Amino acid sequence: MSQESPSSSELTTHNQRHDIQQRYQQRRSRSIALIERMLRSYLRPYLWLLGISILANVIIAATTGALPWFIQQAIDKVFTEQDQQMLVLIPAGVVAISIMRGLSTYGSNVIMSFVGQRSTSNLQRDLFARLVRGDLAYVGSQHTGAYISIFMNDATRLRDTVSGIIISLVRHLLTIVALIIFMFTVNWQLALIYTIIVVPMGISSMRKLGKVTRTASRQGLEETGGLSTLIAETLGGLRIVKAYGQEEQQIERAGTVIDRVLEFTMTALRARAAASPAIEALAGIAIGAIIYFGGYQAIQGNLSAGEFMGFVTALLAVYQPLRSVANMQTILQEGVSAGARVFAILDQKDDILDKPEASQLAVTDGVMKFDNVTFQYATRAAPALHDVSIEVPAGQTVALVGASGSGKSTLLNLALRFFDTDGGHIEIDGQNIRDVTLLSLRNASALVTQDPFLFDDTVANNIAYGQEAPSQSAIEEAAKQAAAHDFIMDMPDGYETRVGESGARLSGGQKQRVAIARAMLKNAPILLLDEATSALDTASEQQVQTALSSLMKGRTSLVIAHRLSTIMHADNIYVLDQGRVCESGTHAELLAQNGVYADLHKKQFANGDG
Repeated sequence: MSQESPSSSELTTHNQRHDIQQRYQQRRSRSIALIERMLRSYLRPYLWLLGISILANVIIAATTGALPWFIQQAIDKVFTEQDQQMLVLIPAGVVAISIMRGLSTYGSNVIMSFVGQRSTSNLQRDLFARLVRGDLAYVGSQHTGAYISIFMNDATRLRDTVSGIIISLVRHLLTIVALIIFMFTVNWQLALIYTIIVVPMGISSMRKLGKVTRTASRQGLEETGGLSTLIAETLGGLRIVKAYGQEEQQIERAGTVIDRVLEFTMTALRARAAASPAIEALAGIAIGAIIYFGGYQAIQGNLSAGEFMGFVTALLAVYQPLRSVANMQTILQEGVSAGARVFAILDQKDDILDKPEASQLAVTDGVMKFDNVTFQYATRAAPALHDVSIEVPAGQTVALVGASGSGKSTLLNLALRFFDTDGGHIEIDGQNIRDVTLLSLRNASALVTQDPFLFDDTVANNIAYGQEAPSQSAIEEAAKQAAAHDFIMDMPDGYETRVGESGARLSGGQKQRVAIARAMLKNAPILLLDEATSALDTASEQQVQTALSSLMKGRTSLVIAHRLSTIMHADNIYVLDQGRVCESGTHAELLAQNGVYADLHKKQFANGDG
């Protein structure tokens, strides 16, 4: 047993080292992959500009490396040999290279700023497009605040990382190389001392700091997303917060999240801030050693004052670019954390897509048929629909009723292919909706929901949403049909009145009628109504119901109703219970069956809801 214990311990240590090395290689691979992807996807169109920037950085490195040589020549030729000609030439040379360096630095910085901003803009466009085109199931898996944080913070940090890495790899690295080459040409022994002390120890310390920065940056970005979520929720539900007297609790929650963001941010900042002092301390040790050995060589007559001053000038000049390169690892790790979140969204694959051979939906009559439709949400244990078969004849109104969670809204979501069925299929005029393009399917229908969404734009633009440059008269005619024209004209700017965030400046009934006007203007053959009047008072409901009756004329309409009084005159009514059709028929037929529908009707009218 005594002989097995060391062997087991050594094996454990070996495995730990192997795991550490493997994790390091994985991090390195991710970092390289991030830079490669940014170059391939977002920087390729600007490679010619990057080429100019690289040329400018070569000039910067060359002129920086030339400065110590001029200092050396000034000491040896002017101060020691008192050469009158060099007294003019050396200052002129210093001025010339300084101007070249200044112009090159300006040009490189402007180019890199433009490329960074332009590539970030393109990345944000792709992110926005990815979210807008993405499946509802995926987009709904995160809070909007988290997406906003990724869109604003992570994309910007990724830009700073790419710009910083390119500058560090080109400008600063070339400058370091130029200065170290000069050091070796002046005195290889002193240069060797510097490279032995500073470079290996600097690389080791930067690797450790980079690990801390990467972890803190990832956690900080996640907490920033949580803060964005909290802000969005609090502002969106501010009335509820105030109504329940939860202002202080929300402020405390925000303070806790802000403190966590500060904690992780400061951890990353401390790691980044430690990079420069670490290099500075190492450089101080190297300078002390160089002064000693350089002084010794000077006493022996092997090093002139000019050579020593030139060497020290190069040593001091290399400090700033070396510090920037030292920070490269920490900056890169911040970018890797941000890039992982950004590209996770961009790489998400959609399930709801057009088939390669998808055709345009051709609506002739507008007959809609659900054939043995089964569907289950990924986040729920039980199916939302099970073998549901419903037919909506051309030009008729079919209503769906049932308790909350019975599957009514799911049917409308499936009809628009917000989700795809798990079993069975849906047809419009005999065409499987999976076989037609999404655009043609959604163009063929108009949706009016219980809580219609209005954009923070004018009334006219909200009515015209989705239509290509409709005339003002067409907009007004749609508003008149939706019983919205009169209240719109009573507004300060009429149709040019802005409705505010989510239509906050309008009442519930007014928002609903604007949404109906939008559906009127679309003039689609199929109409989908999702409890369009359930949240309205009696007066508003009567106005909206009148507008809906006008909208449904001549259209195939599938209506979800909470108030049974609004669908009594439907051509057919389907009653859903726990995802199944349990009854169907006209209002009178269902009452005669004395089943679920009759029970719902009795309860509503007994409570005065009918």
